[in-house]
Amino acid sequence: MVTFFHDLSQRLQGTDGKHTNCAPSSAPHRRRRNAQLHRLLASLCAGLAIFAALQCVRLTISTQSVVIAAKSIAKGGVISADSLALRDIPYDEALRSVAHDIDDAVGLIAQVDIAEGSIVTSAMARASPVVPKGYTAVEVRLASSADSLTIGDTVTLSSATMFSEATPETVPDMDAVSLRELCTGAILTAKPSRNADGDTLAVFAMPPHEAATVLQAQEYSAIIAIIGS
Repeated sequence: MVTFFHDLSQRLQGTDGKHTNCAPSSAPHRRRRNAQLHRLLASLCAGLAIFAALQCVRLTISTQSVVIAAKSIAKGGVISADSLALRDIPYDEALRSVAHDIDDAVGLIAQVDIAEGSIVTSAMARASPVVPKGYTAVEVRLASSADSLTIGDTVTLSSATMFSEATPETVPDMDAVSLRELCTGAILTAKPSRNADGDTLAVFAMPPHEAATVLQAQEYSAIIAIIGS
């Protein structure tokens, strides 16, 4: 590159750098031409230096692909491929826990409402639970609201038991009502639904002996799900 500029300068001054016998009056013209050439070369060199610097900056700033929500995803919903997109952003060590491939997030359950454009992190979504070995899954009719339950939640199932019968003429004795724990580690495996009678139905995984207790208890008492703190 330097040789090219040197040859160009020589050619503008005279063939192969040889000085020609010019009249004295041509000296000012030659000086002006040389000054213009020097300014041109300086501008070219400055432009090349800036270009090289920008290239170095671009190469030193690494990027990473992250998964974002292409549209809003409601809590408890199953994340689908069409609800996600990839975006390249500057690398940041703090983003190690985010999803970097769409396939990593497809099929997960949203644990919170995920706004459109938000980066999907491991805290926002988790896999649909698998029934643990030695457990069984049973459908439970709940008396409590299931709106706050999310697939994968572990709850305590309890039944309300009255020790004395209340009659229309008597006020129920609140001290005579107690909660009996039926299962302390029931895992919600499917999104709760309602049947034709308006009852809330939810499928929980639990040990077989606790499942039998829950199924028997719901025949004569109300079952409520209590979310642990």
